[in-house]
Amino acid sequence: MTEGGAKEPRTPADFAAQMRAAAERMMAGWTAAAGTAAGSAGTATPQMPGLPAMPAMPATMSARQMETFLEDLAARRTQVQALITQLESFDEQLGTLEASVRPFVEWTRAWADVEKTMSQFWHAPPASSGQ
Repeated sequence: MTEGGAKEPRTPADFAAQMRAAAERMMAGWTAAAGTAAGSAGTATPQMPGLPAMPAMPATMSARQMETFLEDLAARRTQVQALITQLESFDEQLGTLEASVRPFVEWTRAWADVEKTMSQFWHAPPASSGQ
């Protein structure tokens, strides 16, 4: 005997009869639940209640977690690509600034040489000793 006092099916017909009886019991329960819900709501059309949500199976949870993980990785790679693009643009701007400043460095060196020459030209001669 199995749960609920039902006999073990001996033939496929016995098994089919047991499955039919189980389905009828489930349908009777749903119909009763729908009738109770419809009577309490005051509507004339009974509606079948929705099936309860099945809990996620461990493999399904792992797949969902892996999908979330992959989506997160893709989002991070997108962020890195955007950062690379921004850094390349910034590097180009720094290169342009460097090229623009280089002539000023040369000009400053030339000016420093002129000042050095001028300071030596205007330098007072050393004081003569004892005459």
